[in-house]
Amino acid sequence: MTRTQFAALFLAQLKRFVTESSIILVRRRASLKFMADRGMTPTMLEEIILSLEVEDCFDGPERDRDPRFADNWNVAEFSPSFKGEKFYLKLSIRVDKRQAKCLSVHAFSERREDD
Repeated sequence: MTRTQFAALFLAQLKRFVTESSIILVRRRASLKFMADRGMTPTMLEEIILSLEVEDCFDGPERDRDPRFADNWNVAEFSPSFKGEKFYLKLSIRVDKRQAKCLSVHAFSERREDD
């Protein structure tokens, strides 16, 4: 399976899980501040996630790099736009539990930052 095909599968599952039971927003201070500063509500974030395209994916999908989660969670990184501003979105899915998590939301930077 190519990276593009894997990204398409990841997105299809992600959108299905978000539609079925919403997104779990990991409540990191930086993510909440980014969203609040831009007037982005959790509902708006879900709408953005549901409108993601394969082309928005710039890294992954891959197993979670954290060994505690690597057996169950797959992670991908995206760079969609909100109100004309490109931003960074790190999303994770767990297929056996049909769950989707938003791990990080912040301003997009060309260099990789730790989350």
